[in-house]
Amino acid sequence: MNKILLILGREYWIRVRKRTFLLMTFLTPLLIAGLMFGTIFLIVGTESEKVIEVFDENQVFLKKLSAERKIKFVESKAKTLAEAKKQLPESRNYAILYIPKMDIEKPANIKLLAEKNVSVEVEERVNKKMENAIRDMKLEKSGIDKATLDKMKTEVNLQTEKTTGESSNSLAAYGIGFFTAFLIYITIFMYGSQVMRGVWEEKSSRIVEVIISSVRPFELMMGKILGIGLVGLTQFGLWIILTFGFMQIASSFMDTQKVAETQMEQSLPAGSSDEVKEEVKKRTEKTQNMMSNFNQSFSSIPVTKIIFCFLFYFLFSYLMYSAMFAAVAASVDNETDMQQFMLPITMPIIVAFVAAQAVLRDPDGSISFWMSIIPLTSPIIMMIRLPFDVPTWQLALSMVLLVLTFVGLTWVAAKIYRVGILMHGTKVNFKVLAKWVFYKM
Repeated sequence: MNKILLILGREYWIRVRKRTFLLMTFLTPLLIAGLMFGTIFLIVGTESEKVIEVFDENQVFLKKLSAERKIKFVESKAKTLAEAKKQLPESRNYAILYIPKMDIEKPANIKLLAEKNVSVEVEERVNKKMENAIRDMKLEKSGIDKATLDKMKTEVNLQTEKTTGESSNSLAAYGIGFFTAFLIYITIFMYGSQVMRGVWEEKSSRIVEVIISSVRPFELMMGKILGIGLVGLTQFGLWIILTFGFMQIASSFMDTQKVAETQMEQSLPAGSSDEVKEEVKKRTEKTQNMMSNFNQSFSSIPVTKIIFCFLFYFLFSYLMYSAMFAAVAASVDNETDMQQFMLPITMPIIVAFVAAQAVLRDPDGSISFWMSIIPLTSPIIMMIRLPFDVPTWQLALSMVLLVLTFVGLTWVAAKIYRVGILMHGTKVNFKVLAKWVFYKM
């Protein structure tokens, strides 16, 4: 045990003192906080108002095109379309909306002309404005009162709630489940590959032959795996603390209510009608209500339970897969063979991550249940299911099977490792690995 702790300490301190570790540990939370709040500032943003000149041969559409967010429609003063195109650079308008004479029952040849490519967003919004304008004209032609029709529209803010009275939100559960599963998926590859690389480098450089004279192969393998795993836990802990701290600092300089009001003001072009202002105001209030419901639902999620389960599944999934990675690295003599054996090992975790979308659509289905019980896929799938209230017996069964599988696979990996670490020039396949498991030394 003392030798395992000695190797653990060596692997741990070598890695945490590296500049890359320190840089990624402190830079990643800063980038996450910057990304989140930078997105908000981009939404509020400094998008300039775009003026679109309307050349309407029907002389009826301009009054139907109300001001849109950051888009203003003005009447063209040109007598011909060719003249309008010629004057466009001097006018500094964004584009010309050309509406030829047409039958509103069969609108055609409407064009948005600009010096450069028109952005997708502007194209979609102008297209929607034209569709609404033609619809209104059809309603008037049919004798249908548009105001009465608009009053019939009713928005419903559906709130989900458990029968116990607790609030719930599938979006919050979706986000937490997917995020924690993604972390486990990434870390298994990231830290598992470090174990594999470290074992292979020691074997290829023959350093391991000197080390084995002082420690048993199993002690060397477990010390290396546990040391790198402890590095991962340290980095995760610092990421959580630093990300929370950076976000608290950033949020102290931001007033979300003020951001919402600023966004609403900037979304209103000059000359917007009271109807447009009221519509934008309703939209902003709806967004604020959604965020309020999200925050309330988030508070009802058992965060402590999820953190505990995340640490459990992260630790045992890492140990299980890292043991197999170490066994593979100890068995081969070149990187090509190492990559060949990696695919069968990583396939279950890849399949689990690919199946995540199906599990999120039906977290209580049979596929979700079995994949959260099978140890090779349970670390990913169970973390996705946890925010959706997994029965206690299913969680307990999944944990027990994961621990038992970890013990069994670690025993197999140790058997392969103790033989393979000293083997050179042997062509390795699965049949040879099976023999090494029962090889007596």
